[in-house]
Amino acid sequence: MSTNEDNWAQEGLPRSQGTLDDGAEQSGVALPQRERVVASAPHSRTNPRVFLDEVMLELRKVMRPKRAELVNYSTVVFFTLAFVMALVYGLDYVYSLGASHLFK
Repeated sequence: MSTNEDNWAQEGLPRSQGTLDDGAEQSGVALPQRERVVASAPHSRTNPRVFLDEVMLELRKVMRPKRAELVNYSTVVFFTLAFVMALVYGLDYVYSLGASHLFK
């Protein structure tokens, strides 16, 4: 087992579908190897305590933005929203003028 496979097994993550050097055909083009899917018996439900422990473990991996990044993202969202609102308002105004002129 390679080091990469050891890491996948240690983390409990599913294995990848293969690498480019696996299963090269005669034409020289590498094709990924697929694992055989075996039907298994349905798993029992996860204990709520185990579920919450896993959720907390995953939340520790989340990177939260710094204050400067948060201000930057919020500013971009605000100005984008203001631009789209102005665009929709302008189009609505122009269409309402056209409709009122058309149905006079």
